[in-house]
Amino acid sequence: MRGVVGLDRRQFISGCLAAAATVRAADAADVPPALDPDLVVVISDVHVALPWSEQKYRTGREYPHVNDKIREFVAEILAMRPLPANVIGLGDISLAFAEEKEYALCRQLLKPLEDAGIKVTHALGNHDRVAEFLTAYPEYADRVRFGGKVVSEVSTPHADFILLDSHVECAEDKRGRYETCTGHGCGKESLDWLKERVASATKPTFVCAHHQAGESGAWGVAVRAPSVFGYLHGHHHHWMTNYLIENYSKNAKILLQLGFPSFGLDSDVGYGVMRIGERQAEVTCVSRDYYFPLPAEFLKREGGVGRRPASWDAFRSNWDGRRITFAFDK
Repeated sequence: MRGVVGLDRRQFISGCLAAAATVRAADAADVPPALDPDLVVVISDVHVALPWSEQKYRTGREYPHVNDKIREFVAEILAMRPLPANVIGLGDISLAFAEEKEYALCRQLLKPLEDAGIKVTHALGNHDRVAEFLTAYPEYADRVRFGGKVVSEVSTPHADFILLDSHVECAEDKRGRYETCTGHGCGKESLDWLKERVASATKPTFVCAHHQAGESGAWGVAVRAPSVFGYLHGHHHHWMTNYLIENYSKNAKILLQLGFPSFGLDSDVGYGVMRIGERQAEVTCVSRDYYFPLPAEFLKREGGVGRRPASWDAFRSNWDGRRITFAFDK
């Protein structure tokens, strides 16, 4: 029997089901993705790139690929389900000489993460400066401690992260030269505070800084603290692991140190995804590329061969998908 609008019963039911599915899809689209407090993305060496025309301190070349790579990675993180509740940055936000415009650009590029409810927490590296950083990140002003060091903490249900500041600023009249961007060290005040902080920690703790533990000065505190189960750093633009060993006695402690790649500039390019549980934390290495000093297509513009070496693909595949585990020994 036909209805008044010319639909039979089967067509009517099919239409109702399709309409209901459309409503459910629309409702789902309005619900923001869930944030997982046990999921942390670790990035490092963002090195946002201003156009040559906007650089106050010239860096020697254009880096047109960097910001596009950052946007690509931000989109990848936003596509994760569930979303990470935290993104931790391990320093070197600036391309080279810590210009105010670079920090504003970084905040703009990472803003989609903040808009999604993800907390983004930065450490500072040797290419950063505090005053310029605060122009785009004024909320960090109350974290400037220990003689001008920016120290942050990130808490998750099963582990805490302490982000130290290992940058050392050169004199203002020496800015614009790469040799002035090589200082490192957290300083005695920071390390004394760190020793007290990890002594009272109630959860497994990761000590983080831009530089490796031997360069930041945090080696001794980190490896001796029973609450510390890992040291995370950037700086070298390479995936890398090694062990911090206290001594060879029966009470020796071994601490795993993990270095992260750049977020777009050069060498290993990618980020880490850490899943944290009660007994361990596991980092999955997301290795998206390898190039140095520029991607092949940009090398060609500078008169290079313009051919991608096979070794670059091998370097990338050596790390992509690798899992690094930090066991929380009792």
